[in-house]
Amino acid sequence: MVSDINYNIVIDFIQSITRIINANEWPDYAKRFKLNNDISEYVKYVQDNMDPILKRDMEYYCGKFCKGLFAVIFYAIDEDINDIGILLDNMDKMSGEDLVNIIIQKLELDIPEDASEKQIQTVIEDDLRNDMQDLDKVEIYMDYFRYPNEMKERLVITLREYYNKFFESIEQEVKDFMDKKLNEHRLLIKEDYDKFFDNMVMLIDKDVVIDKEVKFYICYFSEIGCGLRYTEDGVYTITYGYGLEQKYDDNMKKMEYRELIKLLNDDNRFKIIDLLGKRSWYSKELADHLGITTATMSYHIKKMSTLGIFDIETGKNKRLYYRLNKNKFIKIVNNMLFDIIDAQE
Repeated sequence: MVSDINYNIVIDFIQSITRIINANEWPDYAKRFKLNNDISEYVKYVQDNMDPILKRDMEYYCGKFCKGLFAVIFYAIDEDINDIGILLDNMDKMSGEDLVNIIIQKLELDIPEDASEKQIQTVIEDDLRNDMQDLDKVEIYMDYFRYPNEMKERLVITLREYYNKFFESIEQEVKDFMDKKLNEHRLLIKEDYDKFFDNMVMLIDKDVVIDKEVKFYICYFSEIGCGLRYTEDGVYTITYGYGLEQKYDDNMKKMEYRELIKLLNDDNRFKIIDLLGKRSWYSKELADHLGITTATMSYHIKKMSTLGIFDIETGKNKRLYYRLNKNKFIKIVNNMLFDIIDAQE
């Protein structure tokens, strides 16, 4: 069963922060896509006009706490909070321990109630490795367990200050733009669900969710990104950037061909595709096998994921395993060969 596509401004509020913090990564990550100029100008404006204290706090309480912000997004989705003011007021009222429990529950961290600090740190390190993130972020997560009230308070102050100084001024403009896109994408999914899924969704094959409930959330700031969450009640939540609609353009196919050729020309990426075609691999296991860091592995996976040729699945200890989606890979190769041969004829 497939639910309707939804839009939630709270998701975009959080994603705007991660976009600002990781702005330098986007041009390289999105080479074959045309990025929204309004978003790029807003990101630059915030970077140029943010005072040093807010910049420091955003990098620390939001940038290094990136996965914790995902927990806030999941909390907003699960509680049906579609108003930034209500989200911040709720976070103001909750205790630090409440926020820590939300992080544990929404990120599904396997932390017992009586866990020692060492046990907690081990779980967090495993979770960061699983997500191919640097372990230098462990300390801020540990600080939420050590000083929950103080850390929660500083996080809310940072989020509210960013909202008041910057995001509030563009909020209605973003909503209006996304209302239009929401209606357009609802038509697209109604016209051809398979085509919609193939173009808008990465990291999972549609056959996996064919008999599952799927909730789609269209996003503005993560304009060509795609996120996946699977909960124990059997519901898949997929967030995707509206900019992935560019994949409907036939010219994008030719760009996919060139991108695939470039990927195969890189020795490590060729090896990654070859290995993932044989079986599923846990990210750190794959990085260790190739003799590269998890950060480098993360970079390669991000570069290749926009082609939609990888799927992820949850394995032992809730680790994320990657595998090659052979059908999508073969489809791109066959389309490339067909277009080349057809053009010659």
